[in-house]
Amino acid sequence: MRATHALPILAFAAILGPAARAQPPAEASASTPAVTSATDCPGGIPPAASRAGGRIRIVPRAETAIDATVHRAQAAPTDLPAMPLPGANLPAGTTEPALGGNSISLQAALLGAITGNPDLVTLRNSSIASPEAVEAARRFPTTLNPTIWVDFRPINLIPPDTFASTGTAAHRTGPFYHLGKVYYNISYRQPIELGHQTTHRHAIARAALSQQQWNVVQAELLALVQTYRFFQTAAYRREKLRVARDLATSNDRLVQALGRGLEAGQVNAADVALAEVENQAIRQQVEVAQQDYANALTDLRNQIGMPEAAGTAEPLGEFILPRNIPEVEDRALIELALQCRPDLFAARSAVAGAEAALRLAQGDRRPTPVIGPEYQSDEVSVQYIGLIFVMPLPILNNGRPLVAQRRADAARAVGALRAAEQRVVTQVRAATAKWNAANRLVGRTAGLTEGLKSQVERLERLFDQDQATLAQLLQARQRLIQLENAELDALWQATQAQADLLIAVGAPNLIAALQEVPPPAAPPASAATAPPATPPTGTAAATPAAIPRPR
Repeated sequence: MRATHALPILAFAAILGPAARAQPPAEASASTPAVTSATDCPGGIPPAASRAGGRIRIVPRAETAIDATVHRAQAAPTDLPAMPLPGANLPAGTTEPALGGNSISLQAALLGAITGNPDLVTLRNSSIASPEAVEAARRFPTTLNPTIWVDFRPINLIPPDTFASTGTAAHRTGPFYHLGKVYYNISYRQPIELGHQTTHRHAIARAALSQQQWNVVQAELLALVQTYRFFQTAAYRREKLRVARDLATSNDRLVQALGRGLEAGQVNAADVALAEVENQAIRQQVEVAQQDYANALTDLRNQIGMPEAAGTAEPLGEFILPRNIPEVEDRALIELALQCRPDLFAARSAVAGAEAALRLAQGDRRPTPVIGPEYQSDEVSVQYIGLIFVMPLPILNNGRPLVAQRRADAARAVGALRAAEQRVVTQVRAATAKWNAANRLVGRTAGLTEGLKSQVERLERLFDQDQATLAQLLQARQRLIQLENAELDALWQATQAQADLLIAVGAPNLIAALQEVPPPAAPPASAATAPPATPPTGTAAATPAAIPRPR
C-alpha cells in the first residue's frame, strides 16, 4: 500500500473500531471506549504518511527511490502520535473474511477503496510534480553553467609595411605578406543571476508538489467518506430488507393459521381474504427492498473498485452508528477545519506558487550579466589581461507585461483561497447543524421498538383467544414495522450526517476528539464550581464537546 494511503486511513481509525449502538449519550457513554489522545493537525504536515513501529512517519512518496540528491527536496519526516487501530465490528468468535468473500467488513471496504479505486489510481499516476522535479528546480539551470571561450588563429598574414613605423619591424618590410605570431583569445565566462530566479523556480516546484500531494490526500479522504456512505447505505438497505422479510414471514404464518381455522369453520372468510391481500402487499414490499439492497451493493462494489469483490462483497456486521458522537459546536470545528482541510492546504500551496511565479517575473526584469577574466595574445605577441562583461539591455521587452500577468494570477489564487475558506465555514456550520439534529433524532428513536414489540406479542395472544380482531393485529404489526423503519431511517441519516461532518472538517484528530466519553458520574458539589482543567496541547479534552485546538 502506498505511503500516501496511511493518512486518510488514519482519519478513519476510530470509525473502524468497536462500535456502540446508536443510543442516547447517557446510555452509550458506559459502553463506548474512550480515546486517550488526539492527533493534532499542524500547518506543516506533509500529505503522505506511513505506519512503522507503532508511530506515524510522514514521508512524501514511498514508492519513489530516494537518492542523496533528491532527499533534500523532500519534506523532513514528522512524528505524529499513533492512533489506536481496533478490530472490526465482528461477532464474537468470528474472523474477518478476506476481500472478495461473501461478506466484507468496513476496514476491508475502506482498504479496498483506497488501494483499488480506479479514480484514485489514475490521480496518483497522473501526478506531474515529483520530488525529482523539485530537486531539478533547486539546481542551477544549464544556461548558468560557466563557458570557456577560445579564439585561436594559428595563421596570421601581416600586410607589408604594417609595422614600418616601428623600429622592431623594419626587417619585415617588403612587397609580400608575411606570417605573424599565433593569435589566441581565452576567456572564462560565468552568467550571474541578479534576480534570484533559481530560488523562485525552486519555490514554484515545491508549491506544485505540495499542491499535488494535498489534492491526492483530499481525493483519498473523499473516497473513504464515500465508501463509508455506500457501506452504511448497503447495511441500511439490508436491514430494511430484513424487516420486510420478517413481516412477510409473520404474515405467511398468519395466513396459514387462518386457512386452517377457515377449514375448521372457526374463522371468517373475510378475515382470510384480508390477510391474503396484506400478505401480497408485503411480498411486493420485499421485492422492492431487495432491489434497493441490490442497488446499494452495486454502488459499494463499484466504489471499492476491486474485481474480485465486484460480485460478492456484502456489508458485514450490524447496522449501527460507529460512535455516538455528542452534539458539537461549530466554532471549534470551523477553526479546526481552516487549519486541517486538505483542499485548503492545496489552495495555500497554489497561492505560494503564484507568489513565487510573481517574484520570478520580477527577477527576470533584471538582466543576467556574463562576467569573467580574459586573456589575449595578438600576432605580434602583445598580451592583454582583463575582464569581460556582457549584459542584455531590456529595451524591446522590459518584462512589465509578464509581471502584470503574474500579479493577476496571484490575486486570483488569493481570491480562490478566500472563497475556499468561506465555503469551508459554510460547510462546517451546515454539517454541524445536520449532525446535531440527526444525533438528537437517533437518541429519541433508540429503544422505542422494544416496548411496542411486547404490545404486539400481547395482541397476538389476544387474537389467538378471539379477544382481538384481525384488523387490529395487522394494524399493530404495521405500526411496529413503521417504527422499526423509522429507527433505521434515523440511523442512516446519522451516518450520512457523520460523513458530511468528516468531509467538512477533513481532520484526522476530529474523530478521536469527538469520541471522548463524558465521565460516568457527576462531579461532587465541591468540584462542580471549580473551573475545568485545561487539557494540554495535543490531547483531547475531558468532555466530548471540547475540541482540541490545532497548533
